[in-house]
Amino acid sequence: MSDPAIQDFYDPDLAQCFGCGTQNPAGHHFATRWLADGRTETRFTPEPEHTAIRGFVYGGVVASLIDCAGTGSAALAAGRERGIDAAVDGALRFVTGTLEVRYERPTPMGPELVCTGEIVEVAGRKVTVALSVTAEGAVVATGRVIALEAPATMTV
Repeated sequence: MSDPAIQDFYDPDLAQCFGCGTQNPAGHHFATRWLADGRTETRFTPEPEHTAIRGFVYGGVVASLIDCAGTGSAALAAGRERGIDAAVDGALRFVTGTLEVRYERPTPMGPELVCTGEIVEVAGRKVTVALSVTAEGAVVATGRVIALEAPATMTV
């Protein structure tokens, strides 16, 4: 069994995100974890309803994967930097400030997508993450997320 994802520690009242919310039965349930090398990883296998053109994944799903992997990575990185144990204290929540996506090639339908994140900077309530999505080892998209810690008005 793999380690729990950061999303497993989001407050259930704040876990409705269509991409990564554990409390959204219709959502994708993206789950972001640390890798041993200090990067993060989020995996997702698209379903037929995620089709753009027969045989290929809709780009919005790829963007959503980058988006949620970025904010999940930010929660992991900021928590680590502050010494927060999400299993004990709950996870920090981040929202997207900037989302940049570059599609490198069409994303094939069928294989699992692997989104790997590298923490670029943790600056207080702002975390920058560089990400890449692969399908069968080939890069299909790259991105950058500037994630901002969710303001109290969103978490109350």
